[in-house]
Amino acid sequence: MKTATLIFLALAINLGVFVSFPETGRFGMTFLYLSAVLWTAFAFFLGSRPPYSLTGQLLRAFFFAAGCLFSGLSFLPQKDNINPLQKLNRGQYPERGHVFKGLLRLGIHVPALAPPAQPEVLP
Repeated sequence: MKTATLIFLALAINLGVFVSFPETGRFGMTFLYLSAVLWTAFAFFLGSRPPYSLTGQLLRAFFFAAGCLFSGLSFLPQKDNINPLQKLNRGQYPERGHVFKGLLRLGIHVPALAPPAQPEVLP
């Protein structure tokens, strides 16, 4: 795998975890930036190694992606102090509203993902 592929993989996984679990508090963006920098540096390190066979490259990319996903789900700060890996283990999966809020935190507005508006109840 080329270094650019590993970098894209790391950034996509970090953004996916961040968008899926947006209740990160004030340290969420800091975690996103630091995680992206560290995984990019690790991708450069792996890219500097001599090329392996196709199977070796695919295994390296798989373990790289698995490590990136595990670290993102384990260490992403949350307001309720329960990491996303524990939330997934408990069956609390991300919903459309979470993804909408996560994309809004990145500056992307997708009205199709917005939660339905509450009807106004008159007394």
